[in-house]
Amino acid sequence: MNPVLFLDFDGVLHSEPSLPKEAFTQLPLIEAVLRDFPAVDIVISSTWRLDWMGDADAVAVAQLRRHFSPDIAPRVVGVTPFLGRLQENGLDALPYTRELECCAWLKSNRSVRTPWLALDDRDEWFLPGCPNLMKVDGGDGFMPSDEDLFRQHLTRMTTGRSNTGKTE
Repeated sequence: MNPVLFLDFDGVLHSEPSLPKEAFTQLPLIEAVLRDFPAVDIVISSTWRLDWMGDADAVAVAQLRRHFSPDIAPRVVGVTPFLGRLQENGLDALPYTRELECCAWLKSNRSVRTPWLALDDRDEWFLPGCPNLMKVDGGDGFMPSDEDLFRQHLTRMTTGRSNTGKTE
């Protein structure tokens, strides 16, 4: 099974907050890196996926793919489930919800041993020190200065090796 990138939008693909005309300004930087890692599938973990809550996941995927370049869009294979509805039912909020949503998607769609990375601007939605999280500055979104670390994570996921060539 292919490694998975769980991708957030606000604070990653554009700054948060941002004006509508600024949406997805950083996406070309991320897509340029992803072209060097064609085996990586993309799952949308952004709250943007909730615009299609109640519809089949395929509807959300089709709509969200429209933001991506034609060569990258087919690699968007899913959206994470929304576990926040537990809060709406009067239960305590789940800690580390975004990480739990990523793990729930993996459990339903892949082996739990599938290598994965979350590209997100909110580390509080993940366990402290989560090795599967690459946090970016939400005020800027993904920047050219983030590219090297992103490549290191993707290299480790796709080869099991760091950029130094040592097995992890």
